[in-house]
Amino acid sequence: MFKKFFIHILIFILASIAITLTINIVPSVYYKIGIHNLNQKKYKQAEANFQKALVFKSKNRDYRYNYVKALISQPATLDIQKKVYAMSIDPQNDSARSLAQLKIYEWRNNVMQNIGQNYIEQASNDGGVMRWNIEKSPIKVKLSNMTHRDLPEYFKQEIEKALNQWHNSLPFLQFTYVKNERDANIVISIEDIPNNVCKDNNCLFTVGFTTPSYKGDTLKKMTITLYATNPSGYYFSSTELYNTVLHEMGHALGIMGHSYNSDDLMHMSYDGDNRYTQHRSSFQALSSRDINTVKLLYKLIPDITNAKIKNTKNLIYAPIIVGSPIEIAQRKIKEAKNYIKKAPDIPMGYIDLGIAYASLGKYKDAIKMFKKALSLSKSASDEYISAFNLANVYFSIKDYKNAQNYAQYAKNVSDTQEINLLLFEINSYLK
Repeated sequence: MFKKFFIHILIFILASIAITLTINIVPSVYYKIGIHNLNQKKYKQAEANFQKALVFKSKNRDYRYNYVKALISQPATLDIQKKVYAMSIDPQNDSARSLAQLKIYEWRNNVMQNIGQNYIEQASNDGGVMRWNIEKSPIKVKLSNMTHRDLPEYFKQEIEKALNQWHNSLPFLQFTYVKNERDANIVISIEDIPNNVCKDNNCLFTVGFTTPSYKGDTLKKMTITLYATNPSGYYFSSTELYNTVLHEMGHALGIMGHSYNSDDLMHMSYDGDNRYTQHRSSFQALSSRDINTVKLLYKLIPDITNAKIKNTKNLIYAPIIVGSPIEIAQRKIKEAKNYIKKAPDIPMGYIDLGIAYASLGKYKDAIKMFKKALSLSKSASDEYISAFNLANVYFSIKDYKNAQNYAQYAKNVSDTQEINLLLFEINSYLK
């Protein structure tokens, strides 16, 4: 009995010694091999060995520093960019993180200098990048509801001219028109303006709006809704139509926010008559900042796109340029609050603020903002976006009944595939 007990004790001691030796000696061996690889400029092998050493001692400052050194000595492939960025935001504040941050700053600075002035920080969608995969070019466009009403001839002409300006300014953006809506990436639909946009002779409306449809990381469709007439029943002019399509195409291509510079096409202005003004009195053109922003957007690896990108060479890991989701949300909170100060009766600022709060997990604040936006909404687009976001937030906090109510509200405003998918999920949980 004593002999068996002694054997067990001996095995335990030997095992403890073996574990101790493994923890202390093995990572040291990997580290020394990594240093040798580094001196020999075999950076890939060095990275692999430092990584193995970090499995045993993830907090070791020397291991971490030389791991980053091996990373930044290699070509900046997408994999390397992701690893360096991960180290740059690591909670451990040491020389490794500082070295990674320095490299991220260098990469970002080089890109921004080459691209020029832009507002890429406004392009993100809920903290991510959404754009079309131009490997699948041309982008397929469907003109819908163009024949069921007595539309002026210039409607189709101005839409086509607006798309041509985008292509002429950025030749990598190619468009083709398709007959079937199911085949389209972007649907441009002419609709009747809602009846409830005016109150006491005060009208709040927009000539058009864009609604993205996506599930998970797959971009299904972008729908641009254009109203045929203003509340008085007069057709929108060729200038109003052209400038609106030009602006909405910016959204449909992936700029999900607005520029705060009034010289840019993607600026959302507001006048004293409580009306959105996405158009001006003369035909508008893309600014250099508009062009640079889209050019940069299509250099970023998207979080949401229509097809997997096969060739990632020369593409950039998006957080390097736009920052982390938390950084984006904090920036958007500040910008949205400034917008609300300028236009407290316009829903858009509250919608942006609600989205930023929701991305930070501040759901009570988000609900408050979306309800405020809904109470101020006069257009179908604002109503839909406010109700849809309320449904999503309530779904996130497992309040399925409220989620169902607001999802149904949104569906009644605009019966999209996006809202039907959300309703299906909500109803599944309720059952």
